Amino acid sequence: MIPSQSYWTFDLSPFVFQVKNINFNWVTTWWGILSLLIVFGGGYFFTRLKIQNTKLELKNPKNSIALKKLQNWELIQTILIYSFVVLGVLYCLQVLNVNWGLRWYSTMYLIGFIAVYVGCMHWIRKKTLMLTEAMLMNLITFCILGMLVGARLVYVFIYNWDYYKDRPLDAIATWEGGLSFHGGIIGVSLAIIFYCRKNNIPFFHLTDKLVRIIPIGIGMGRIGNFLNGELWGRAVESNVPWAIIFPDGGNVARHPSQIYQSLGEGWGLFVTLFIISRWKHREGTISACFIMFYCFYRFIVEYFRAADAQINYFYLNNFTWQPLNAFPGTPNWQVITMGQILCFFFFFFGCFLMYLSRKNILEGGQEWQTRMDQFIRMHNSEKKK
Repeated sequence: MIPSQSYWTFDLSPFVFQVKNINFNWVTTWWGILSLLIVFGGGYFFTRLKIQNTKLELKNPKNSIALKKLQNWELIQTILIYSFVVLGVLYCLQVLNVNWGLRWYSTMYLIGFIAVYVGCMHWIRKKTLMLTEAMLMNLITFCILGMLVGARLVYVFIYNWDYYKDRPLDAIATWEGGLSFHGGIIGVSLAIIFYCRKNNIPFFHLTDKLVRIIPIGIGMGRIGNFLNGELWGRAVESNVPWAIIFPDGGNVARHPSQIYQSLGEGWGLFVTLFIISRWKHREGTISACFIMFYCFYRFIVEYFRAADAQINYFYLNNFTWQPLNAFPGTPNWQVITMGQILCFFFFFFGCFLMYLSRKNILEGGQEWQTRMDQFIRMHNSEKKK
């Protein structure tokens, strides 16, 4: 369908930056070398001196101000070291003519994991989460691996098996795209189950905290999809001023469904869970609500999103997979996608979790607080050893 009016044609770059577009000539000049020595060399030795002096102040165990100063100086020193390493790597990539770039999609997921880290650190310091900082870093590593493996396996075996069955080695090429969020949930859940059993942490105690922050990563990830010009929406059937023509989708004005998903599955879900968490609830309730409300928002927005080309749409009236409008006159509600089918089953799984959580302990209750105090005492004693 050729658009009857002028719409914006998508022309954004999927890269935050590319090495080939960065000028590093200044690094080899005398003033560039001098600047690097002052900023990184001088900064490192200055922070090192401050850290040593602050450690002397810590001989008094009650000096909490000195402890905070030490943490701040160590953070500044770490930032300096990592910044220098990143600058050196980028310079070497340009010298070697390696055309590498940081993609928006990767950046958005990185922001999501940073949000998880910041949120969990907030709860750790408030002593409402059974984790330490070291345990948190291990948990995030497990979750990243679980997400990648689970999301990729579901995409390969459910969304695109006809392609990968003849190209099995391509199944590991995650950098070429192709991840399923539902598979990511399964992978992360299995990783958390393993981690909780290994560290004797109640599963729902941990997931109830994590799922409150995960929608931030989902919302940012969908914005990354938009900036990548992928997973666009269905063709508009009337005047939609904000519709966009995606070059890879033909000369057709489409819904920016990535933005719809960001607003619904991301920020809408975040606000929904925040509101629910303000009420008294048992452990597992927030996790169940995360699954149910994600499926609810995703199911609705899928009516604006174009289905994966290799699968097409499922027609409920004759139980066949066909392209959109293959049967003119079919009501919209009878044409669904694979994402909606998965949401349907996941929604009832969320309801099942809600049923199971009815006998769990009350978050913030006496039993919950006693368990939290035991965890804190145990890890404080381990620190002293």
